[in-house]
Amino acid sequence: MAHRHKSECQPIHTIQDLLKFDRGTVSWRNLVLPVTPRSRSRYLGERYQQIDFNSGIIDFVDDRTRPQVLLCHDFKGNYLADRFINGTTGEQWVDYRFYNWAAIDVFCYFSHNFVTIPTLQWLNCAHKNGVRVIGTLIIEGGNSGLLKDILQSEEFYRKVADALVQVAKICQFEGWLLNIETTLDGDKIPMLKDFVAYLTKKSHEQIPDSQIIWYDAITEKGLLNWQNELNAQNQGFFAACDGIFLNYTWNRQLLERTENFIANYFPQRKLDVYVGIDVFGRGQKAKLDTNQTLGIVMEHKFSVAIFAPGWTFESLEESMRRDQLDPDACNVRFLKLNDRFWNLLWRYFFVRGPEQLPFYTSFCLGSGKLRKRLGKLKDQSWFNLSRQGFQPTVPYTPPKEFDRDHHGPNYWTHSFDTALDGGSCLKLQEPHPDCRLFACNFPCAGDLVVAYAFQRSNENVDVELLLKAYSIRYHDSLKVVCGSEQCHVSDRNNEMKALPLDSKDFEVLSDLKVELKLPAMASINEWEISPGILIFINMFTADLAILSKLSPICFSYSVDLLFVISNCSFNPH
Repeated sequence: MAHRHKSECQPIHTIQDLLKFDRGTVSWRNLVLPVTPRSRSRYLGERYQQIDFNSGIIDFVDDRTRPQVLLCHDFKGNYLADRFINGTTGEQWVDYRFYNWAAIDVFCYFSHNFVTIPTLQWLNCAHKNGVRVIGTLIIEGGNSGLLKDILQSEEFYRKVADALVQVAKICQFEGWLLNIETTLDGDKIPMLKDFVAYLTKKSHEQIPDSQIIWYDAITEKGLLNWQNELNAQNQGFFAACDGIFLNYTWNRQLLERTENFIANYFPQRKLDVYVGIDVFGRGQKAKLDTNQTLGIVMEHKFSVAIFAPGWTFESLEESMRRDQLDPDACNVRFLKLNDRFWNLLWRYFFVRGPEQLPFYTSFCLGSGKLRKRLGKLKDQSWFNLSRQGFQPTVPYTPPKEFDRDHHGPNYWTHSFDTALDGGSCLKLQEPHPDCRLFACNFPCAGDLVVAYAFQRSNENVDVELLLKAYSIRYHDSLKVVCGSEQCHVSDRNNEMKALPLDSKDFEVLSDLKVELKLPAMASINEWEISPGILIFINMFTADLAILSKLSPICFSYSVDLLFVISNCSFNPH
């Protein structure tokens, strides 16, 4: 069977293969990472890239009370380089990568195959960044007989639904998008709705936090007639599952009608309506105007389904070939457009950051011309999204030399030329002070140990990590400066300097089983290592930023970071 291939992830093409799926062995099932816990949601507003250390914490929002974001990944049919369980080496390393996970609630892996199983690379990439993943069941005109076969009897559709649940359990993803784009005899519609309801019920029973989403195409009369709204023609399917993905050719009037319909018939389920936006531009302004369309959806406070974000890569391929760009130049052109695209959208989103300790990231995007492990070369020209690190809570900024239209301060951008761990790292060029890295929520009931590494191109540059901690008990925030012994701290009473550790302290840390992950040495291949800074604190960290002390000279440098917390009492030497 194709989907059993030992080195690849593949879709399922027939009902027979679907029903037999649990009889075989999925070689990669034990390689799937669990979903990393994330903080509750916060809305960072227009100034999402900066931390205000003088104010209190930005309020958390219950995730169930704000619009959800579903990202539907349709990229050239999918099952490309991402299908390989162990990734690729010695081949093309520049391809589409998604890394703005902080705003995403659900990631859907989409193809036009009958049953689309998310690949291991995308599963791990999303799960590592705290995002649930769903696969796709699709029946279109070319395989419409599959729908009739599924609905031949109640007993049989239940077998199919049970098999879909087993596929999700075995491959460890969290549900399905149901995309039925074919006609059906009207007398079979009640059975189709029962199939959807049964699949939803069984998924909830067997898969925690699972979700079944219905795509707006077939009507309750069995016609293929996209409604672009929630109404009497598709409400039965909506009622049977967890949400509906509206087609893309809606307008303000249809959104208003959907609001009225929801208020009258499903008053508690407005956020279960996902308004579709096709980034390629079907039905709405999109591409680099997607932010305008997203703004309309957010005005109505619906959830959103962003379809085909890979436009930021696909739309450039012809020009890349025409201009005969080398891989580095192709990568830069993609990152420039991709980062610009997501920065335009970010002010509309609620975001979630890391909250689980210990926490580590190298910010690797999951590919590179080189792959290093603590400075040692491991691979060349590699692609494996499973190796992507936890990404910042805000989008990267395009490098200034490649974005002449960018006039504001630069925040985070990418470097594929130097990395300590992985294939890429963060790069700063003339950054704004107090650049936000993460909107996090680390509990700090005990002592906090922070370690980080950086490489600078100018000796007159100094680097300090800043943590904003907040006490719920005292309703007060604290700015913690992590740097060398000479690092600057102002006279403000809510600012403190962390305590650098020395070599003797590491023996104690080792006895306490505090895992630092960075070696206890001064440098590796021009990367300077700050192997341990101790913070005595009884709060939680709400934000993490970086501050650089600059010389007047224009410079750039790279930053690779690691964070570890010890929940134990520690007395440094």
